[in-house]
Amino acid sequence: MITEGTIRRPALRALTIGLAVSGAIAVPGARAQQVSRDQLIDYMEQIRNENDLPGLSLAVAVDGEIVFSEGVGYAEMDNRIPASGRTVHNTGSVSKVLSVVGLMQLVEQGKVDLDATIQTYLPYYPERRFPITVRHILTHTSGIRHYNGVEFGPDGLLALKHYDDFEEATRLWRDDPLAYDTGTAWMYSSHAHNLQHGIVEAASGMGFEEYLRRHVWEPAGMMATQFDVPSRVVQNRGHGYLRDGQGRFIHPAPEDPSYKYAGGGIISNVEDLVRFALAINDGRLLSPETVAEMHGPQIDPSIQQHVPGGQPQPLGHEQALAWFIRTDQAGRRYPSHTGTVKGTRSFLGNWNDYGVVVALQVNALPFDSARYGEAIAQMFLAGR
Repeated sequence: MITEGTIRRPALRALTIGLAVSGAIAVPGARAQQVSRDQLIDYMEQIRNENDLPGLSLAVAVDGEIVFSEGVGYAEMDNRIPASGRTVHNTGSVSKVLSVVGLMQLVEQGKVDLDATIQTYLPYYPERRFPITVRHILTHTSGIRHYNGVEFGPDGLLALKHYDDFEEATRLWRDDPLAYDTGTAWMYSSHAHNLQHGIVEAASGMGFEEYLRRHVWEPAGMMATQFDVPSRVVQNRGHGYLRDGQGRFIHPAPEDPSYKYAGGGIISNVEDLVRFALAINDGRLLSPETVAEMHGPQIDPSIQQHVPGGQPQPLGHEQALAWFIRTDQAGRRYPSHTGTVKGTRSFLGNWNDYGVVVALQVNALPFDSARYGEAIAQMFLAGR
């Protein structure tokens, strides 16, 4: 257990990407808002203080170039390792969008049909009263439930099990009844999104990680991105933290994410997350037509959020294929996703129509990553 809450800050590391000697961030393009490096570092420290965080990492790209990559505080507290733009954390549910690009490549190739039933690719999944399609699982409208903790057995021991076979992992939950009739409501479900794993393997004939590495991560230059396998030695790996009843930082319970790689089991750093968005934007991973479909609204605006045991609620965002389409305070629509796992919180926002990408990771909870990610983006979006 770490016994201190508020911690002293290490010396700021030198910024290695996109800085002029004067300390101003070298933002390309005539329309660019000039942003001071010190201004951005000060705001990162403010965020860290307001939320009592061990560390925070941030990367920003403007007009196709990474112009800022830095960290404040600690990537892990036992050895006081400073956070940086290369600190690696589990991205949580940002894994859903890191995965969906691989699936959409197979759609482009005609190997996956978004409107085919999931049994087309996963014959072991039980038939339901209403057919569940690939599109349903990517839009949280399948009716498949989210995690409830019970699937991991007494004391959560099954969360420690390593699953080499994805089909075996689905036995934790796949026979449970649907939460609602497929297509009639929206309910966030990582179990549903985890099915991307099996679909990609069935359609490509490759292991899921190998497919993503060869066809998504390496083409995007994401050399720090991989599956979260606890036994692996990972360079620059940080650690997430929870708080005990006195507000002191403690380590989260151990977990093997092999049951949920597509939904929440991919590790990365903020630089790689930004590279991922840039590779989408410049057409290295998908055609413009496929990107438009992936980022386009997919469900009827009248569909509401299903609340187990409660009244339906408005959705609050547009649902694309895995991506959430949000609207910032200036009225700009942008695809994004957040993620939470093992004491970490991540945000990836892609203002693709305005040339700005922001990736943010912190290593303690709670933290409103979308709020702060949007605020940082506004510093670069002014005048665009």
